[in-house]
Amino acid sequence: MKKTVIAAGMMLFASTVLAQEKSFVYVSNGDSGTVTAYELQKAQRQLKPIGEYPSGLKSMPMVVSQDKKTLYVSVRSKPYHVSAWHIQPDGSLQHFADTPLPEAMAYVALDKSGKFLLSSSYGGDLFSINRIAADGKVESAPVQVVHTGKRAHSIQTDPSNQFLYVPLLGADQLLQYRFDSHSGTVTANTPAFVNIQREAATGPRHFTFAPQRDEKGEQNLYVLTEMAGNISRLTLNKDGTLTEHEATLSLDPAIAANMQRGEARPLTGDDDLPKSAKPRLWQADIHITPNGRFLYSTERTSSHITAFHVSPSDGRLTLINSTPTEAQPRGFAIDNSGRYLIESGQKSTQISLYSIDQASGKLTLIERVPTGKGANWVTIVE
Repeated sequence: MKKTVIAAGMMLFASTVLAQEKSFVYVSNGDSGTVTAYELQKAQRQLKPIGEYPSGLKSMPMVVSQDKKTLYVSVRSKPYHVSAWHIQPDGSLQHFADTPLPEAMAYVALDKSGKFLLSSSYGGDLFSINRIAADGKVESAPVQVVHTGKRAHSIQTDPSNQFLYVPLLGADQLLQYRFDSHSGTVTANTPAFVNIQREAATGPRHFTFAPQRDEKGEQNLYVLTEMAGNISRLTLNKDGTLTEHEATLSLDPAIAANMQRGEARPLTGDDDLPKSAKPRLWQADIHITPNGRFLYSTERTSSHITAFHVSPSDGRLTLINSTPTEAQPRGFAIDNSGRYLIESGQKSTQISLYSIDQASGKLTLIERVPTGKGANWVTIVE
């Protein structure tokens, strides 16, 4: 009798914990100047809308605090700033602070301690490091502002939080720094950069680290090149420098064959590009599943998301397939289980919820739900 009561109690506790575990999805809409919120209901395999929150025109990159209680949104219209929002238990958002940033920031991230906001500026050719106070507010005075070469795009620390990397889209380089997690400051590593250049105008843009080392004991990093249509694999050395290996075509070859490589978008807009015989490659985002088995990337001109198998032995990528998706796909995110992928399109007013086949890595569309205009960044909070 006692064992039965204990077992029943454990089942009740487990069901209560599962009922309390919620997954929230936030999409920033640059043209609407809003953030839309949803609950990812995994049991029902659906996205349930929660609400839409005015955040400012050109609200774009986002990141969530380590304790999952605060959402940070970079606003790329003047006055440039980061907006901080409390995440309520039901997934709704409550604004509580704005902090000025030195420039329009194209990417925001946190260091692995969660104590520093890292932000990089494509137009300003710089990155900024700001301390985060105990109350979650980003402090106004930057710890450090570093002026880079042409077109700094994304920014992240490595899994150990000892090193920091910034791709320069306009210089075909990946800057490499030593990161002091106590002060939040960086110093250039030696050498100060690694070239990501297999042809003219490669355009290293976003990158992702493998969640675990491969069977050779190496830490792999994957860099998506905006104009070349490749994903470059690099490995992390003990001193924080990177070694580049092979580059993998990041679209189905039949699609890539009808596209032109090698021309960056000017800051003044796409209309200022000279005419081309073929549509230009224009890659956007890259992420890997939590188990490290599958990697995905987006290409905006052809509106495809492409899946790859990641070799556990050496981290090499093998193409699975390219899937048509939302118009001009900008950002996407993968949930903690690695079973769901949510993707946004800048020229779409809907987002797509996909299931990830755990054996093949292929995507299956589950549903599309409305969102704001100019949807570009997706963040999942679990």
